[in-house]
Amino acid sequence: MNCDIVRDLMPGYIDGVISEAGSSAVREHLEGCGECRRIFTEMKEDMADRSTPEERAVLDGFKKIRSRTRYLRAAAALGGLLLAALVIGVFLKVYVAGSLLEQGAVMISSAEYDEETDSLTVKGSMSYAGYRISHVEWKENPSVGARVDLFVYAAETLPFGKEQQDFSITIPDMKGKVLYIVGSDYDNFRIYDWNNDHIGLLSELEDEIYTRVNPGWDREKVLLSPVQGLRIVDGMEGIEYGVTFLSGDDPGYWKLGYTIVMHGDIEEAGYHIWISLEEPHQILIHDFSTGEYRRPETLDYEFFQF
Repeated sequence: MNCDIVRDLMPGYIDGVISEAGSSAVREHLEGCGECRRIFTEMKEDMADRSTPEERAVLDGFKKIRSRTRYLRAAAALGGLLLAALVIGVFLKVYVAGSLLEQGAVMISSAEYDEETDSLTVKGSMSYAGYRISHVEWKENPSVGARVDLFVYAAETLPFGKEQQDFSITIPDMKGKVLYIVGSDYDNFRIYDWNNDHIGLLSELEDEIYTRVNPGWDREKVLLSPVQGLRIVDGMEGIEYGVTFLSGDDPGYWKLGYTIVMHGDIEEAGYHIWISLEEPHQILIHDFSTGEYRRPETLDYEFFQF
């Protein structure tokens, strides 16, 4: 910007009525041009001496109008950005991310455990017309150590889009764990239980415990219940069993899937019995009073009596 243009803009610059871009250009020029700075100083003093109260009032009014106009323009621009962000957010929520499905809306067709990798592959679907599976995710449930939660999300299908209603997901490290499909904190359903999927193995481990810990136990009155999740002791994977003693009139129990029904007087032992998964099976007693794991042969016979 040359000196002539800057000097033409000086009155408006002094009064503060030119644009911010114009003011910036004038300031930049004045910093590098001594002659224009001198003229600017004289013009500023002269304008201050010659202006009347009426002129200053008019000028102040013009400045206020211009300031409000700038504010309105900025507010309109910000409002436009917020509206655009809202529209984009709604679009992404409805058509991309989707919403969490209720567990009852999801149908699980299979849950297959891989013995070599300890992973679980779950396949399923949902049947909402006009929707598609947007994504499926899982996470450990910190409130229950051996529990994993599965979440299925569905989004509306775009016009001419494909309704993808089937899904498949592989979850690693499911050994000893249970899997729930979850719609909310109070909307969940168990779809896989490693213990229940390995009934044969657990029965063998129970026989080993009955035989080696206390052959005198009456299996109809001493219930061994596997605690969910694996417990690593001395570097070995194993399962802990709770011990329940039944007595009184006609004591006993029966199992149906995840459910155990007991009748008679019930008393829990003050210990768990841990047994390693690998052979030869190692057996340790988890004594609640000390927190220690001890070998059965180091304990008195009376320790295991009801």
